[in-house]
Amino acid sequence: MNLLSKTNMNFINIKSGSKGNASLIFDDKTLILVDVGVNKKDLVDALKSINKKIEDIDLILLTHNHVDHIKGLRFVDETKIYCVNGIIEETDEYHTLNLFEDFSLDDFTIIPLKTSHDVDACSGFLFRHKENDGNIVSLGYITDTGYLPFETLHYLKDLEYYYFESNYDIYALITSSRPYDLKERILSYRGHLSNEQAAIYLSYLIGDKTISIMLAHLSEECNEPNIARNTFLAIISQAELKINHSINLVLAKQRAMTALPLTIEEEN
Repeated sequence: MNLLSKTNMNFINIKSGSKGNASLIFDDKTLILVDVGVNKKDLVDALKSINKKIEDIDLILLTHNHVDHIKGLRFVDETKIYCVNGIIEETDEYHTLNLFEDFSLDDFTIIPLKTSHDVDACSGFLFRHKENDGNIVSLGYITDTGYLPFETLHYLKDLEYYYFESNYDIYALITSSRPYDLKERILSYRGHLSNEQAAIYLSYLIGDKTISIMLAHLSEECNEPNIARNTFLAIISQAELKINHSINLVLAKQRAMTALPLTIEEEN
């Protein structure tokens, strides 16, 4: 067995779901926080697990302004916030990004990607990380979107790592006790990706370079980890992808940290 070389980029999801969302992406020089939808204790505990403090965060990225993604803004440094225009109230403190325009911090290059949610502004992100050997590894971060535009799909093709929304099971949502208007919103092009939609997108996107996928933002009421996993595996198997190694599949947790596997074994 050969072991693919480990990147010196790391990814930890602190929480994922309607109760709160936040992730850490980091290497030995740079610490990035994506969304701040958790309480201070959760953030402090996650940072403590990697021997860091809130003050050590170099960059804070926001995907959109729903409370489960920004409720912790009050205890972070606003001058470190970067997001597309319209996500938070305009001030002189935060930094405005443009969709599909890259910016760099140390060994990271970050590109905001267009998504579609029921807010005035939103985005996903592509992270490109320069390794010690000069190679580039990439992570696509997609959450809270009803569909993915073609220009976004272009940037997400054959990445090493994916953090990808797989929010609901269609049958569970339709038969749930949720109000009709809420069901309609979730199912719309400005809602969320279902298990089937996420798997179909990923069956198109993943390739020979892909190492790990984290399915994210699973609904507690209208989804289950096993349903999301089995739906993904069924659709991927139907796609008959010509990939010469297995791919790590993990599911982000609502109430606990989840690390993204950075290596995979492949047959000789």
